[in-house]
Amino acid sequence: MSHAIVTPEQMYAAEQRVFDAGTPSFDVMRVAGEAVADRLHEAFPAGRIRVLCGPGGNGGDGFIAAHRLRELGRDVDVYLLGSPDKLKGDSARACSLWNGPVHGLDDAVGMAADITLDALFGGGLSRPLKGAAASLAEEPGTVVSVDVPSGIDGLTAKPIGPCFTADLTVTFAAFRPAHVLSPGRGHCGKVHVEDIGVPVSQQVRINHPSIWLDDEKASDTGPGASAPEMRFYGEDAFDQTFPGNMQDADNRIDAVMRAAKVAGGLIVLAAKETLIAEPDGRCVVDLSLTGGSVSKTSFRTAFQEAMLTGLPPFEAACKAAQASLRS
Repeated sequence: MSHAIVTPEQMYAAEQRVFDAGTPSFDVMRVAGEAVADRLHEAFPAGRIRVLCGPGGNGGDGFIAAHRLRELGRDVDVYLLGSPDKLKGDSARACSLWNGPVHGLDDAVGMAADITLDALFGGGLSRPLKGAAASLAEEPGTVVSVDVPSGIDGLTAKPIGPCFTADLTVTFAAFRPAHVLSPGRGHCGKVHVEDIGVPVSQQVRINHPSIWLDDEKASDTGPGASAPEMRFYGEDAFDQTFPGNMQDADNRIDAVMRAAKVAGGLIVLAAKETLIAEPDGRCVVDLSLTGGSVSKTSFRTAFQEAMLTGLPPFEAACKAAQASLRS
């Protein structure tokens, strides 16, 4: 399955459309929080859990997860950044489900636990972690994060000061850029995407055979056709060809999509991740690459071979990326 990639802002907008259509926001939060608990329990079936809750929606997910984990028979301690009586809306309602003690976040520092559930902040965080949150981010141990590890900007995939490094990240509806772009993805561990009933755009996706095997568009190339112009760049060449692009873009995905529109054709960026973009807005990130690089020669050969099978250029490039990766 090829999962979509959306920005935190796009995810918020998608959720709001669902709420505006009549689905109670707390119902979506409850599905999300219970999914987090179930995935944590599945991945780490034993051990005491400390749940770190923030004052917003992520904290609400954390309270629901704590309630669910206790139902599953787990030993759970809950810590909150702030005071329970300051919580509002869905977060306050989620807190009310938890009938146990709610400790201050400072009390969690140095407190032994087998697993930490990081439900402090999501991918929309815009300022560095401070105080107890920053100290907890730097403690060793097994961590499961909700949405995006706290301290990572979900849009740019960059740490904003101290940040958690998760063994498992449970996110919702789609990946965020931080899950698939360096350096953020190095802090996410294994990423599990949960369907919470929120439809999202499929324009930007993880590369997967379904992108090119299941495409229903009729190819206008056909066997024997020559490959159209395809621009392949390493990181340095990309920056030289499109000066200032990365500075103006939100992240690498945005940068390569902008470049494709400027160039008016297919763009392939082979850096820490391989990104492929078309001027029409479609983009994929190939995560098969782990510490290696894509050979320009092998990519062009694989691209030509894929074109000769009748695949359209974008799908041919997606197939070529998977075929030409080398570790």
